[in-house]
Amino acid sequence: MKYLWLFIAINTLFSCSSAKRITYGTNTTAELQKILDEECGKTKNGIVGMSLTVLSPQLDIDFTGSSGYDSLEKTDLLKAEQPFRIASLTKVFVATSILRLYEKELLSLEDPISNYISEEHLAILKKGGYNPEQITIRHCLTHTSGLYDYAEGGPEYIEEASKDPNKRWTRTEQIQFAMENGQPHAAPGKEHHYSDTGYVLLGEIIEKLNQSGLAEGLRELLKFDELGMSATYLESLEKRPEGLLPNVKRYMGEIDASDWDNSVDLYGGGGLVSNTKDLSVFLQALFNGRIFDYPDTLDIMLLKKDFDDKGEGLPEQRLGFGSIVGKKSGLEVYMHTGFWGTVFMHIPAYGCSIAFNNTNDGDSEVLQRTIDYVLELGKNKD
Repeated sequence: MKYLWLFIAINTLFSCSSAKRITYGTNTTAELQKILDEECGKTKNGIVGMSLTVLSPQLDIDFTGSSGYDSLEKTDLLKAEQPFRIASLTKVFVATSILRLYEKELLSLEDPISNYISEEHLAILKKGGYNPEQITIRHCLTHTSGLYDYAEGGPEYIEEASKDPNKRWTRTEQIQFAMENGQPHAAPGKEHHYSDTGYVLLGEIIEKLNQSGLAEGLRELLKFDELGMSATYLESLEKRPEGLLPNVKRYMGEIDASDWDNSVDLYGGGGLVSNTKDLSVFLQALFNGRIFDYPDTLDIMLLKKDFDDKGEGLPEQRLGFGSIVGKKSGLEVYMHTGFWGTVFMHIPAYGCSIAFNNTNDGDSEVLQRTIDYVLELGKNKD
């Protein structure tokens, strides 16, 4: 999974008391904007622009802000409301949609994917050395399917995609690419290996069971319109909402990939466009009973799954989320990261949702400082 360093950094922050105590003010808007501006103003970290939302009714925080620019060209200042491709954060939305279908009794998490995917895809998987009858929906959700990751299993996919940025990829081509460029990692359920391939298959299952396109399925199952998530849409598979500001640019190093056909990361592994406010609104809704019909569905989503090969300080795997518990604080954070420098997380102890986006995926301490501020406010409330 990309950005494992971030999990490690947050785990350290949650686990240790800071040797250098920082004194923060109680004006949350001013303090959080100051963090953004100070980090964006550092000349050595390569930061071009950042946007941030922090929502915590419990701590009286309702902040959305930005600093810097929306592109490497630095021609336009970054506005806090600007949308961006969220990449793998989409997987949390897909996992939540699968659980909504579970609530509707349209599937069981232990069902094999062979019950739902097309005959064409079944044949491709079998030819690639997999047994779809043994791979369950839960295996795909927890990245324990053994499926090779077509997107980041190796450098081949990005190399191929960069040859023709305008190519319109299909789900079938991406599954086939996984078969041609990698081998099964392990038997289903035995090992954890991050896999976009499993999530594009989950996207197919949503389409089949919701009897709609993936965009319509996500919007309906997750109540985007009801929640007021007006900046969130599945790019190229549904109409872009009217009135949105231009998207924040997307880069691979110095390469401007903003105009690459978004099918390169679509169909379930990625594909959604959103902004930090909508992402935090979604997390608030998810953790406060406004998406699932039954309270115990969230418990199912957050059930911990351990693996023998999990490294020290790395996240526990949940359905869609990774999670970390601070060794000393005992606080838990649920989170996911995305390829383009996107992160969102929820801290249940303080009912706090945080979403962050980097224009160019530079190195900053915004998240660490933001969490430190939240913890300080929490201590004062306790």
